[in-house]
Amino acid sequence: MRELRKKTKVNRLTLDTNKRLIFISDIHGDLTTMLKGLEDINFNDNDYLFIIGDMYEKGDKGFNLRTANYLYEFRKNKKNVYLMAGNCDEVLRFSLPKDQAGRVLQYMNRKDISILNDIKDELKIEIRNENDVIDFVEILQNKYRYLFDFIDSLDDLIIINDMLVLVHAGIDDLNNIPEYSMSLLKYDNFYNKSRGCQKLTIVGHYPTRNYRTDIACANPIFDLRKKIISIDGGNHVVKGGQINFVILESLDSMKFTYKYYDHYPKYIMKCDVLYNMPSEKINITYGDNEIEILAKDLDYYFVKHVNTGLTMWVDRTFVYKDETTGKYCCYDASNQFLSVKKGDLISVVRKASPYSIIKKNGYIGLIETKYLDYDN
Repeated sequence: MRELRKKTKVNRLTLDTNKRLIFISDIHGDLTTMLKGLEDINFNDNDYLFIIGDMYEKGDKGFNLRTANYLYEFRKNKKNVYLMAGNCDEVLRFSLPKDQAGRVLQYMNRKDISILNDIKDELKIEIRNENDVIDFVEILQNKYRYLFDFIDSLDDLIIINDMLVLVHAGIDDLNNIPEYSMSLLKYDNFYNKSRGCQKLTIVGHYPTRNYRTDIACANPIFDLRKKIISIDGGNHVVKGGQINFVILESLDSMKFTYKYYDHYPKYIMKCDVLYNMPSEKINITYGDNEIEILAKDLDYYFVKHVNTGLTMWVDRTFVYKDETTGKYCCYDASNQFLSVKKGDLISVVRKASPYSIIKKNGYIGLIETKYLDYDN
């Protein structure tokens, strides 16, 4: 029986310094978007591809297992593909011991969209109690042992040519690598907490939108002073999330570019829409998100952010009452309306009335829905 905790796997690579390197993370079961991105950037056998954890969980129903199976075969058949562990990928490990049955049952009931429920559905079985879980895990470990072995084999830390470090969530000190991997796979808010890395470090795990307090943007963060590149676009986690493809031209050049891909419907603007930018901008995620509801208009609330006094329109489904304090809060809210031009390609994140959430060039904001139905 494997340990519940996995010992840290470190892979030190020496790669061709003239080849292109591609980095993505936090796919979260979105196999379709990942493959679309790889095709668009022309990924081929002359490149190196690194997927820095969180391959599944939170994706559409059925796609978590499908993505895991695809990547299992993908790595087996591609010598230039490197897959790394993320905290979400560890779900299978925590189903191993029998004394975790209660925890697994609770997780499966709470997370309907999970690789565990995908497997349960594929097996066409019902799980009602802890004994059912124990039987399920026994079947899972026999029939899906290849997945356990696959996840167990994933690297937790990759060091490329002693100049570039890859880790799912973060690491404080390369001279003090932890014996067990979880602290590398779940290090929330690493970019803000870190004083800086010893070598240029590429991380995922924490959506870049959550680092930005002024604007809603899911693009990568490149901070060469701290030597941190944060690439988690928040795909299937934040509204307007995406998969960021960070591309390094070569280790010789150290020139980075990026492209992003998402699963939202696309729309080509048929008219110009110009908005004035607010003098003070705010992006609300979690934490400092207490609000006061001032007015209602169809699918939206007009709210005031209590801490700053700034006002904005927020989709009513993004507003909730804190069970502890009884106060209203919101998430994934911004006081920005996005200006667009005729011919611009946008992602329609959520269409509602009288406003819709759209994304342009990785930036997320509102537009009056009437412009999405504009007939020229």
